[in-house]
Amino acid sequence: MSKRTRNIVIAALSAVALLLVAAVVIGRVTVATGMPAIDKMVAEGEMPGAVRALKSQYHFDNPAGMAALHNFSLTVLRQALNQSDPFERCYVATALAAYGDWSGRAAIDKALTSSNFLVQKAAVEGLATVGSPEAIDILTRFYHGSGQDGRLMAVQGLAQVKTPAVLPILIEAAKDPHANLTVWSVNGMGHLGDPKALPYLTSLLDKSPDPMVRTETAHSMILLGDHNDKLVALIVKGLDTNDIQQASEAAIDLGDAQDKSVVPVLIKTYKDEKVNPRVRLAAAVALTHYGNNEGMQLLKTALVDRTYGKYLPSMLDHVDFTVGRPLLIGALASSDQVMRLAAIEAIGRAGGDNEVELLKKASVNTQDPIEIAQIAWSLGRIGRRKCIPVLLDMVQNPDPEVRDTAADSLGHAAGQIRSRESASPR
Repeated sequence: MSKRTRNIVIAALSAVALLLVAAVVIGRVTVATGMPAIDKMVAEGEMPGAVRALKSQYHFDNPAGMAALHNFSLTVLRQALNQSDPFERCYVATALAAYGDWSGRAAIDKALTSSNFLVQKAAVEGLATVGSPEAIDILTRFYHGSGQDGRLMAVQGLAQVKTPAVLPILIEAAKDPHANLTVWSVNGMGHLGDPKALPYLTSLLDKSPDPMVRTETAHSMILLGDHNDKLVALIVKGLDTNDIQQASEAAIDLGDAQDKSVVPVLIKTYKDEKVNPRVRLAAAVALTHYGNNEGMQLLKTALVDRTYGKYLPSMLDHVDFTVGRPLLIGALASSDQVMRLAAIEAIGRAGGDNEVELLKKASVNTQDPIEIAQIAWSLGRIGRRKCIPVLLDMVQNPDPEVRDTAADSLGHAAGQIRSRESASPR
């Protein structure tokens, strides 16, 4: 499965409501007569005809056109609920839920009780990206009803949700005796953006003897606005350990600290050939967050040197886009598919109009449905008008993974465009 299984996009529900109102006011006749015919073609598997009808009946430079794209997206996703593949059913069900459509709830419930760990994981990650009160409630009940592995899976999902509603369950999970649960819970609190988590994190920092927990707690406190020199020093200390995972995480965390005093330490770390390659790369990545490209040569070396390259894909998403764009373009042309997929994802998260053409060219250069689906996901994240023609082509792809991702991305792009334009001054 493509990495997009872990990255279902949350649509702005308020923007969707505006789109539907606009469709009624501006495009009453077209929506009433055009969409049913298009829906029928989708149901009959006539996707090329449906796309031709959509393009001929709507212009995608107005609210009615955006509403039509949104409706088309939901129609394709609802139709996909009927397929046999449990991963695809789970993907489309959670994608629909992100738009407030729970017609795939049965598929989600079935996935969560599956004996296949990966199917369960797909459901948890999909629900996490939905992030609505109902999705959080389902994840919380899954957490309480699961064993150790299930609880860890649930917390890893909840750690990605950026709403204050998840704070109580994250605090509960942080009290678990297993350090992995605590680390993920603390990580989630940091990315939550809610200062109400600070008192608990401060208490945890005082009590926990676990080095990884202490490093991640300091990192989360910094993310929440506590720019204390002692916290930065604690993360720097995390670099000096034989635990490679902890040291590399500490290096990445220092990039988030936005404290220029750590730059010499990061430079020393990435240059030291005695340091583990993973940690050296992490230090080079962290430097990009200070506008420093000194470690870029090492990062580019990792594109062709397997000793370093095996660690780079998971770090591409942490590279500052302004400094690291040339690296991501290089990774996009890598002979390693894992590297290419990671680059496509990172470009989707941080790119804009200029990157649409890059992704379009990448889609022409591959026949692999996994890569095309990842490109579709990234175009949806970028969410510009230039993405729409490419996605309309992709939604006609016979591979379900490509078709469903492109459909979801069309809906997300429509919401992004309408929301962006509504926020722009007239």
